Amino acid sequence: MEETLLLVLFAAAPVLLLTLVVLFFRWWLPRIRHRRVLSLITGNLLVTLLLLSVVVLVGELYVRYGYDSTDSFGLTRTNADWFERHWKTNSDGFRDSEEYFPQIAPDHRRVSFVGDSFAAGHGVADVEDRFANRLRAALTSVEVHALARPGWDTGTHLEVVQFLGNNGYGEDLVVLVYCLNDIADIIPEWQQVLHRIYKAPRPGFLVRNSYLFNLLDARLRAAREPQIADYYGIVRKGYNSGHWITQQQRLAMIEQSVTDAGGRLLVVTFPFLHAIDGNYRYADVHEQLDRFWADRNVPHLDLLETFASESAEDLIVSSHDVHPNEHAHAMAAQAIEEFLQPYLNSPASNSDGLQDE
Repeated sequence: MEETLLLVLFAAAPVLLLTLVVLFFRWWLPRIRHRRVLSLITGNLLVTLLLLSVVVLVGELYVRYGYDSTDSFGLTRTNADWFERHWKTNSDGFRDSEEYFPQIAPDHRRVSFVGDSFAAGHGVADVEDRFANRLRAALTSVEVHALARPGWDTGTHLEVVQFLGNNGYGEDLVVLVYCLNDIADIIPEWQQVLHRIYKAPRPGFLVRNSYLFNLLDARLRAAREPQIADYYGIVRKGYNSGHWITQQQRLAMIEQSVTDAGGRLLVVTFPFLHAIDGNYRYADVHEQLDRFWADRNVPHLDLLETFASESAEDLIVSSHDVHPNEHAHAMAAQAIEEFLQPYLNSPASNSDGLQDE
């Protein structure tokens, strides 16, 4: 109700100001011509306010009804509306156009992707453009599950694989879709930043009910919070501290849980796509992860090489959302399909999850 009222006020303002401008130049100005300074100031002020009211109205209409995109941290009303339009889930609560069943169908293999917003397709409007769905279309005898939700991290991934293993879920090939920021949940500095972002005081009437001013406020909040801009630097430091020891333990537990359930763990690592251009500052973290998985004999696909020849702007959703776009998902799908083929051509890891014929 309040947002509708505000939109009516935005629409009425240009009409009111245009009326005042006409009245000023036709009726009032002839009467105050001898007061040149006053007439100049008043006329300029009215025209400026009229132009501003038009800009605000056009901006509000565009952001409210025409803008259809996301932001990295989900701080805007437009982000919420995007999810309402494009984010449809199955009965298990995962974003997908198909239902998931615990047991593997006869004569089928299963690939279960466990990940976060990258695997869930944050910013990709059509779920069929997501890499998991592209793989499902290419691998017709393979069940592809995308067990992923925005905001999940390694701690949640561990809980998920443990839950699946303890509840009769048929595990075959389990692919951990790893992002470098999956370590962030054990970095206290970043948790403090998140608390400030999401526990901020309730915004005022204008920001609360205007899509335009809500978007501008989110941009200003991000600019005022220097640690948001340095988010990726904070994450990088986590791999050069005692947090990496904890992270290795958690990743090892994920592998053990998958193995205990009769599955085989594979890992696909996404780079920070916004940083692909020029000198990629996180290559040493990729090498660190690759050594860890190699020591554990866990197959690891690092997508950094896949994306290395691309520009960042061609890979991300927008300048305000650095998640992979449709083009990046298509490239990832092709690389992941080639990566999976040898393991799909070998016997299934778990026959207990198959349905009886």
